[in-house]
Amino acid sequence: MSASLAARYAKAEALLPHNQKKLVHSAQVRPNWIRDTETFWYRITTADGVRFVFVDAAAGTKRPVFDHERLARALGGVLAEEVDPAALPFHRFEPVDGAVRVVVGEQRIEISLDTYVVTILGSAHPAETPSPDGRWSVGLRDHNLYLRDTATDEVRQLTTDGVEAYDYATMADSCAELVMQENLGFTMPPLVAWSPDSTRFVTHRLDQRQVGLMHLLRSAPSDGGRPVPMTYRYAVVGDANLATSEFFVFEAATGRMTRALGEPVLTPLVPTIANDFLWWSVDGSKVYFLSGDRADHTARLHELDPTSGEVTQLVEETSTSYITHGPQYLNRNVEVLSTGETLWWSERSGHGHLYRYGRDGSVTALTSGDWLFRDIVSIDEDARRLVFTGAGRRTGSDPYLRELYSVSLDGGEVTTITSDGLDHDCVPSESGRFFVDVTSRYDVPTVSVLRDATGAVVLELERADASGLLAAGWSPPERIVVKAADGVTDLYCAVYKPHDFDPSMTYPVVEEIYPGPHISTAPLRFPQSGGVVTLERSGAVFAALGFVVVVVDGRGSALRSKAFQDHARRGGDGEFVDDHVAAITQLARTRPWMDLDRVGIFGHSAGGYASTRSMLRAPDFYKVAVSSAGNHDNRLNHAWWAEKFFGLPGDFDFADQSNGAHVEKLAGKLLLVHGEMDDNATPHGTMRLVEALIKANKDFDLLVVPNADHRLLIGTGYWLRRRWDYFVRHLMGETPPGYQIADIPIDPELLPS
Repeated sequence: MSASLAARYAKAEALLPHNQKKLVHSAQVRPNWIRDTETFWYRITTADGVRFVFVDAAAGTKRPVFDHERLARALGGVLAEEVDPAALPFHRFEPVDGAVRVVVGEQRIEISLDTYVVTILGSAHPAETPSPDGRWSVGLRDHNLYLRDTATDEVRQLTTDGVEAYDYATMADSCAELVMQENLGFTMPPLVAWSPDSTRFVTHRLDQRQVGLMHLLRSAPSDGGRPVPMTYRYAVVGDANLATSEFFVFEAATGRMTRALGEPVLTPLVPTIANDFLWWSVDGSKVYFLSGDRADHTARLHELDPTSGEVTQLVEETSTSYITHGPQYLNRNVEVLSTGETLWWSERSGHGHLYRYGRDGSVTALTSGDWLFRDIVSIDEDARRLVFTGAGRRTGSDPYLRELYSVSLDGGEVTTITSDGLDHDCVPSESGRFFVDVTSRYDVPTVSVLRDATGAVVLELERADASGLLAAGWSPPERIVVKAADGVTDLYCAVYKPHDFDPSMTYPVVEEIYPGPHISTAPLRFPQSGGVVTLERSGAVFAALGFVVVVVDGRGSALRSKAFQDHARRGGDGEFVDDHVAAITQLARTRPWMDLDRVGIFGHSAGGYASTRSMLRAPDFYKVAVSSAGNHDNRLNHAWWAEKFFGLPGDFDFADQSNGAHVEKLAGKLLLVHGEMDDNATPHGTMRLVEALIKANKDFDLLVVPNADHRLLIGTGYWLRRRWDYFVRHLMGETPPGYQIADIPIDPELLPS
């Protein structure tokens, strides 16, 4: 290698996702649509710093929301400190007539946009959920709800019967990231859905009283005292009891409560109080929510009358497999029109498509074919027209990249809006008359545009500047199609060449893996343009270290057909590992610089499981693995996840799926990493794998990070460096340079607003 190892480490650190933000002036526009208008604002990082931009969609214009320099001076005068206009001390604001309201520190502040006079409104209440008009906010104290009148700061108690494990507006313990909340010092606001006119909200009462307990131990508490135990509710595969929820509607002005008259719904993952699973009609007269049975073999859509509490079932679908409402788990391609018709996404044909249910029970397929309906973008009920994204519809197109289309709500021919081969990520206005389209591809920098309901471009909003990223040595991956282990099915892969690539040399290969089933992994979009880019998935980093990096979306992952994704349920001969070995072997046939005698693999969470599994199933192929936060035995994992995607006990062999059952096959170098306080994929699965490895007299390495949660947000730089070291030492045969990665900051956008 021409560059020193320490220099390669420095180049790799520069390409970690949080540092990429400094290298790419992102054009990803996240619109914050302003209620009852066709206007929105967004926050963007430019070469001159952070700017807030206001857009009038109907007029097709954009401008700064405010004078950043003047606002910074005004804030500085009140805060008695200098405020940088290029880095204002807030990420969000609330627009009011002629002013903006922001939270700085623990204060709510209003700034006039005419005079730039600053008014301190009072204390901030970040753990409360405000109404759309800002008049009210809902909080949670001692398991019960209260309502704050933000005009007077008066607080009124709404409920008094909430108790531990049977409380209001909370998330199921197992998915609430309780450890992250404690580590970072914040509290999630209550989960409520406000009516569009801010007069009512709907929430739930979560019953976890019969859910089994899980236990963690914080060995190194911040006060230095005795270890601190943590006990919380966590349903695992086969448990008799899961969490359930009942729904309640509250009137803000009077506090009147109306209970939904339907049966409690299963709530194994998160409550349906989120736009993905529960929402109000546009006119605020109805509430709609989705429910399912255990393992989601049945899915239902319900209508709730918020005045009477009556619940009516609108749609029901059943399957021998699991049902989702979009191609990835938290998509919701379900809408109820003002006519009473329902739009419903289903994979009943073998591919995900959209269907219209009439009030009379009739069902019409709005789309069909061997391609995937991805997302509802906007609906024009007057014109009876729907804009949506689809993937793989054009012959020869990439089946993962979303293009824009439209179709009549009465069915008929699909109209193509875009055919540029890019990925289109869209967010509509409240009315659906306009939408923001963030276009990108793994090798094409991002451009954000505003489109009208026909798909015509109204205004270009932002265009990415990737010059800093390219100067740092980043280059896009090559996207390649190979065959699965069956010799028939197409698999899509990404290959990153090492920095300072020389085709006459050979390089060790590292695969980054996340096998699904609920997402795909190979990069589809340019860095900093949205999509899956995390600390655990960044092939460019290992390319900077001098490795060839491969990412494979094998059978069992998302965004293809139902049969493709359901491959994960087969077990045995349906193992994903065979596809990954077949893919890398085919890639190397035409890339002699890939050294298949030096192949390693890493992954996080389900990827942590998969990387160890690959070592055990293909010990002659994979020589080194680093497996972080792995769910090595799904019998100890979330009931909602394992039962949904693999099957109920008796339908799937979870014992054979466990990595601990196959430790005798371990031949290479294995590093297991886990956060001591991982309340998602708990460390007990890793420790049971450790026990099995010890009993089998197998050598391995183990790193337990004190206090760290599932994301390993504590000690991040250290464990990432240890992962680099492991591959450098065991695949390159080099001695790591003793490098130290700088502290990695917490992204404020991870925190609740």
